[in-house]
This record gives sequence, C-alpha cells and structure tokens, in this order.
Amino acid sequence: MRSFTDEERKIIKQKIIDQGKDCFARYGIKKTGIDDLTDGLGIATSSFYSFFNSKEDLFLQIFKEEREALSGSILENSFLKYRKEPDKAIRAYLKYVLQIVDKHPIWRKVFIEGEHLELTINRFSRDEIKNIHRENLAIILPFFEEWGEAGFLIDKPTKILAETTQAILFLIHFKKEIGGDNFQEVMGIFIDMMAENLVKKNA
Repeated sequence: MRSFTDEERKIIKQKIIDQGKDCFARYGIKKTGIDDLTDGLGIATSSFYSFFNSKEDLFLQIFKEEREALSGSILENSFLKYRKEPDKAIRAYLKYVLQIVDKHPIWRKVFIEGEHLELTINRFSRDEIKNIHRENLAIILPFFEEWGEAGFLIDKPTKILAETTQAILFLIHFKKEIGGDNFQEVMGIFIDMMAENLVKKNA
C-alpha cells in the first residue's frame, strides 16, 4: 500500500465520504461493502482502512456531519423562531425533525430503517452513539435552561425536560410498527401533550 501525501489524503477522504453518502443512502450499512466505498476512486480496497477504521465509523462521521449541517436550520425554525414561546418552540422542533427524518436519506436510514442497530457491532460505535445523543441534547439544553430561569417551565430539572423532549424522537424508530397511516397522528398527539405539559399554564 503506497503512502499518500497530506493533500492526497484530504482529497481521497472526502471522496470516500461523498461515495459513502450515496452508498449508504441506497443500500444501508449492512449491504454496503468496502469495495462499494472505494470503487472508481483509484485506490485499493485495503487503502480504505488508512482513512477509516470501518464502514460503521464512516457512517457515523457522515451522520454527524449531516446533523451539524442541519442543526442551524432546525434551530432557526424552532427554538430561535419561538424563543419566548416554549410550547410553540417544542412543537416546531419535533415536527421539523420529523420532516427531516422522512426526507433525508441518511437520517431515514438511522431513525426509520434501523441502521443504528448495525452501529452496535463494536464498543467504539456504541460509545460514539452515546456521544451523538449527548451532543443532540447539548444543542437544545440552553433553551430549556433559559426558559427555566424565566419561569416558563414546570417545576422539574431543565435537563430532564430537555431529555424528555428528545426522547419523543425515539418513537420514530417504531414508525413501521405503528404504521405509516397512523404514525403522523400518533406523533401529533405526543407532541401536543409534550408541549402543553412541560410549560406552566400561566406562562
């Protein structure tokens, strides 16, 4: 295996990421092979491992990059838009994330098609998934802390309320079991209950 210059490594790594986005969106983690990820890139299949430890690690990096790219628009359309109206912000946040999950090929693989289960193959991946959860919580927690200090929320720790809001999104994993026709209605009920019961009635 020949060594690559720093510039070559940068270019090749980005090509692998771009190819990974396409392959994972089409086939998912399990059905994507290392040869799929290196095909047409002008490198040997074995060279993949000088850039990523596994295809699961590549998937996690892609997922995190896509999440970071989308986090701005998620906040703009929810917490920042309704900064002084937590019930509206919570509703908007959860509904916006649901829309993204339904349309975004990588997020759909994780949340609806269960690709996150493939990421539990090794300990490192499990730790990375926990980190993703913590990072997701860190994005919304400052808003809950702000609302708590302003007296908008019920008398519970703000971290618990943020965790509870985030937990609603785990129901997306059961979309197939609930059934497409019923899922939106079920989620609508949960979102309304969440938004109405986390905020003080006189807030």
